[in-house]
Amino acid sequence: MKVLPMSLALLASAGAQAAATYCPLLGPIFPAPTNLSTDPTLAAAFHNISSILEQATNNGTLSENSISLQIFDRSHAGPLLSFSYTARSINTTLGVSTVDQDTVFRVGSVSKLWTMVLFLAEEGLWPFQEPVARFVPELRQAAIEVEQDPRKRWNNIDYVRWGDVTIGELASHLAGIARDYGVLDLTEMASQMEQLGFPALPQSEVPPCGVPVPCNRAQFFNGLLRSHPIVPTSSTPVYSNAAFQILAYVLETMTGRTYEQLLQRDIIEPLGLNGTYYNTPNMSLGVIPDQLGEYYWNFDLGDEGPAGGIYSTSRDMAALGRAILNSSLFPPFITRRWMKPAAHTSSLDYAVGAPWEIVSFGDEPPLDIYSKSGDIGAYSSIIALSPDYDVGFTILAAGTDGHAKIALASDLISAALLPALKASAKNQAAQRFAGNYAATDGTNSSISITTDAGPGLLVTSWVNNGTDLIQSLMTLQHISDPSIFSIRLYPTGLESPGRISFRALMPPILSTAGHGPFTSSCITWVTLDAQIYGNIGIDEFFFSLDQSGNAASISPRVLRITLPKT
Repeated sequence: MKVLPMSLALLASAGAQAAATYCPLLGPIFPAPTNLSTDPTLAAAFHNISSILEQATNNGTLSENSISLQIFDRSHAGPLLSFSYTARSINTTLGVSTVDQDTVFRVGSVSKLWTMVLFLAEEGLWPFQEPVARFVPELRQAAIEVEQDPRKRWNNIDYVRWGDVTIGELASHLAGIARDYGVLDLTEMASQMEQLGFPALPQSEVPPCGVPVPCNRAQFFNGLLRSHPIVPTSSTPVYSNAAFQILAYVLETMTGRTYEQLLQRDIIEPLGLNGTYYNTPNMSLGVIPDQLGEYYWNFDLGDEGPAGGIYSTSRDMAALGRAILNSSLFPPFITRRWMKPAAHTSSLDYAVGAPWEIVSFGDEPPLDIYSKSGDIGAYSSIIALSPDYDVGFTILAAGTDGHAKIALASDLISAALLPALKASAKNQAAQRFAGNYAATDGTNSSISITTDAGPGLLVTSWVNNGTDLIQSLMTLQHISDPSIFSIRLYPTGLESPGRISFRALMPPILSTAGHGPFTSSCITWVTLDAQIYGNIGIDEFFFSLDQSGNAASISPRVLRITLPKT
C-alpha cells in the first residue's frame, strides 16, 4: 500500500512537471465528442483527408494500390468518411472493375483480431492465465515429456517449456514460440538457397506441408514441437502466427464448435455482415491485382486461417470496429481490460496487446491508438481504434508494397484526424460544461468553469460560503504564487443516467525540474484522491445533465452541495 504524506505528494506532482505542464491522467482529457457527422471541425478534417488521399492516389504514392477506406465512430451505423480507389493494374476479368466499400479483400493478420473477438465473446478473459497445455493434448504431452526427460528439462535453448505457456501469452505474442511451421519455409526455394551458400537439407528436415498444401493438425504439431523457442515466455514480444492457430484449437475445444461456426454465430450474424468469409469466396467479389493477385487470393492457410485467412470489406471491418467501441459483443469491463498494453517494445511509442499493436501520439497525455495490421502477399490491411474518442478507421489495400502504403495512409489520416478530434472534444466540452454555477439559497457559493489552451475544464473561481476555495487549496498545498497553480477537471469515464463524473488535478506548475525520468515523469495518478475530507475526495465532482446532455448543475462532492448553472 502506498500512502503519501502531503509533502511527498506535492513533491511527486511537482517533479512531474519537467516533461509536462499539467500532468493529466492517461485517457481522455474531455468527454468524447458526439454528432461527428455534423461537427464543422470534423467536416473540415474529412475534407482535408479526402484531398490528401486523392493526391496520393492520383499518380502519387498510393496510385499502384487499390484501396477501400472508412473512418467511423461508435454511434453511427454508416461511415463518417468512405474513400475507395481502383488501381489500373487489376484483373477485371476475374474480380471487380471498381472498388467500393463492399469489395472483398484479404485482411491477412487482422484475422487475429477477429479471433480474439471470438475468444472474448465466447469465454471472456478468464482463461488468459491458464496454461494452454490444459486445453491442447499435443502440448500437454509435450510439457510432460520436457519435465520427465532430464535431457530436455534443463535444455531451455532447444525445447519450449509448454507447461509454462499461457493462453494470454499466446494472444499477446509473449509465448516466445516459433512464428510459423511450414508456411513460407524457405525450403520452397531450396536450389536458390543452396546457391546463396546454405546447405542442402535431408528430406527429413524439409516440412512436408505448408505450400501448396497446408499442414493438418498432426503435421503442424509434429513440426512445431521440434521448433526451437525464440525467447523465454513473457520476456519480450515475438510475433507468432502459430500462436493464433493454437488459440483457435483451444477455442474449438472449449466450445465444441469449429472456428468457422463460431465466426458465423458470434460475429457475422449478430453484426449483419455480408462480405466476410473464412473460406475463399468467389473472386468476382474481390479486387485481384495483376501481380500475384490470383495466387494470393487462393493461397490456402488451412488451420492457420485464424491467424491470417479471413476475407472482408471495409464496410464489415468498420462494423467490427464499431462493435468493439460499443462493447456490443461482450461487456464493457472486458473491453477495458482487453484494450491495454501487455508489453513494451523497443520503441517508446509502440506497445503490444492481445493482439493489439498500440501506437502512441503526443505527450500530454499520450493518445493510444489500438490497431492491428495484416499482410498476405498482394493484400494489406489495418484497423485502428481510439477508445478516448470512440472513433476508428480501417484501410484495405491490394497491390505492391502494401504494408508500407497502409502505414503511410494511416499516418496521413492520423495527422489530420486526431487534432480535429481533440479540437472538437474541447469545443463540445466548452459548450456543455463551461459557465457559472451558483447557489440559489442566498449563500455566497459559486464556481466558474472555462476551457483554455490547456487540457481539461479549468476552474477560474471557486467560492463556498464566501471563502475563496482556490486560495484555501493553495494553502493546503503550501503554495503562495497563484500563477503556478490551477484546478482542472478531467472526465473519469464513470457515468450514470443524467450524471457524469470528473476528477480535479491540481499540480503546481514549476519553472524548473530535473531532466531524467525519475524527476520528469508525470505521476499525478499517485496523488489522485490523496486529500479526503469526511471520506470524500476534495478532487471529486459530478455534473447533472439536462435532456440535451448539457450541464444543468455541478456538485463539488466534498462540500455536500449542488450549484445550478446560471
